[in-house]
Amino acid sequence: MDILEAIRHRQSIRAFEKKEVSKDIINQILLNASFAPSGGNTQPWKIYVLSPEKMKILEQSVLKQLDEGNTEKTDFNIYPPDMPNRFKDHIKACGLLMYDALAIKKDDFAGRLNQLKKNFSFFDAPVGMIVTVDKLADVNGWGHVGHFIQNICLASMGFGLGTCLQESWSMYPQTVKKHVDFSDDEVLWCGIALGYPDLTNPINKYRTSRKSITDFAEYL
Repeated sequence: MDILEAIRHRQSIRAFEKKEVSKDIINQILLNASFAPSGGNTQPWKIYVLSPEKMKILEQSVLKQLDEGNTEKTDFNIYPPDMPNRFKDHIKACGLLMYDALAIKKDDFAGRLNQLKKNFSFFDAPVGMIVTVDKLADVNGWGHVGHFIQNICLASMGFGLGTCLQESWSMYPQTVKKHVDFSDDEVLWCGIALGYPDLTNPINKYRTSRKSITDFAEYL
């Protein structure tokens, strides 16, 4: 798969085959991802590859918090507190596509909650990872970590793998820190589910739209 094909075909994978991913392949993905650009070559990222046992413990701990209605102080806003319509429209359209693919109706609150909970099992992917950002990195540095994460997504496709980036983990930073034990100098950004895509599952068959070039680019 060439780079342009990978860019165009990358998507969020939320169902995986029951097939292990070797440590060698994971290391090759991370090595290639590490060549992401960063200002002054600061490389303000860190990633934790979780064992199946650690993934299960983390899943149980976060779901316990969720089921008990507990919330935690987050380190950043996933979405702006005052959401503009230009964001709301895209988020709504994205959600409708996903729930339509799963035949979950608008008033099926139990079905929607169950789908939300699947985030915290890494969608049953064989590999779960947690990404953190150096606390001293400003907005610019977070962008550099984004380059690193995108490289993970694209490099994974070169091995026939798929990914799903999960900022849902940032909703429970204290619980995650308790089990992942990242330092106080790091901020939890997201999780990444990694594995071989189950392309027969309806959740992996829909695609979100993209803005036209004229909506985001200007030639001056």
